[in-house]
Amino acid sequence: MLAIAGPTAAGKSALAHAVARELRGEIVVADPFQRYRGLELAADAPRELSRREVVYHCVGDLRLDQSSTAADFALKAHRAIDACMHAERVPIVSGGTGLYLRAAISDMDFPAAGEGRDSAWAERLALSDPDAALRALRAADPEAAESVDAANARRVARALAIAASGGRSRTSTALWSSETRYPALIIMVTRPREVLDDLIAARVRRELDEGLIDELETALDTPGVSREAMQIIGAKEVAAMRAGILDRSELEERLCARTRRLARKQLTWLRKSRVDREIDLGDRPADTALAEVLDVWGNGEE
Repeated sequence: MLAIAGPTAAGKSALAHAVARELRGEIVVADPFQRYRGLELAADAPRELSRREVVYHCVGDLRLDQSSTAADFALKAHRAIDACMHAERVPIVSGGTGLYLRAAISDMDFPAAGEGRDSAWAERLALSDPDAALRALRAADPEAAESVDAANARRVARALAIAASGGRSRTSTALWSSETRYPALIIMVTRPREVLDDLIAARVRRELDEGLIDELETALDTPGVSREAMQIIGAKEVAAMRAGILDRSELEERLCARTRRLARKQLTWLRKSRVDREIDLGDRPADTALAEVLDVWGNGEE
């Protein structure tokens, strides 16, 4: 199988699409937010034309009131990849979220979430006093505390609940040492920082022009909308704007800044992984790297 990874806005999706058309492959999207119907603009999900040209999996399979977990995603991704292999089609995993990418291509041993009292206690503590929750996690499971995203209260709460119930989270080293389920070629696309920042700004402007605010307001007003869905970039900012905390004129730059931070984190995460070929796209269109990917793919199959 083929995996095409890279930070948000780098062009991995466009490249994966071009490769899928050429190889008659199918794309498994490793992105928790593209799973949600109703967040198509915010998640930059594949458009209708793209989905008519290529089969996409794990896109639009969840309602806004449902939760998205890496463990659940892995089951669906594995089924899609196995079906591709059985049909002798090329499965192409595309994504910038390192955990979801690894979940798609490997058999990961996801820990069971803490239940009952431990889970509720950890969640309350992480939301009310993030520093105290992180201290408690360091005391219970130092390795988990070192690898967890401390800015993400949900992930801190999950790790703390597991530790409090006597379990242990998988470390970042374990995430990347697991074998792939099938022989895999892993390609990462990158851009110079200034080029990536410009692409991020252009994407944010396009999304705003196409109705991002309306989409997110509708999502925020959805009865029972899940906390996982509302972790998407833009939801917090639009909620703040509606509450009068954030001025509309500040929204675009706030979204750009958060997306730039996300791209940096993605690069840091992805560079911990095995990569067979890194392609620096410079400032050229992503699909111009098609020949290079096909060359590497062909050499790998010989």
